[in-house]
Amino acid sequence: MHYSPKHSTTSMQKSEEKFLNFSDAAKLIGYRSYTKITEFVNTGVINSYSIPLSERKRVKKSDLVRLVFESSLQKPSS
Repeated sequence: MHYSPKHSTTSMQKSEEKFLNFSDAAKLIGYRSYTKITEFVNTGVINSYSIPLSERKRVKKSDLVRLVFESSLQKPSS
C-alpha cells in the first residue's frame, strides 16, 4: 500500500498561512511599535489584508519573513 497525503504541500501551505496584526509583526522583526509596519504598508513595501470578523488589517507572516530575508541579502552601500 502506498502513502497518499490528503493535502498537497501547496494547499497545506496556504491553509497554514499566518496573519499577524501590525503590533505582532513589528515585534517579530525587532521593533517595539507597529508604526514601521504601517509605514511598510503605506509605501507598498508589504501588503495588508482583511480577515473575517476583524476590522483591523493584518500582514502575512510569510511576506514579512521574505521582506527581512531579502533585506539581509542586500549589500550595504558605501
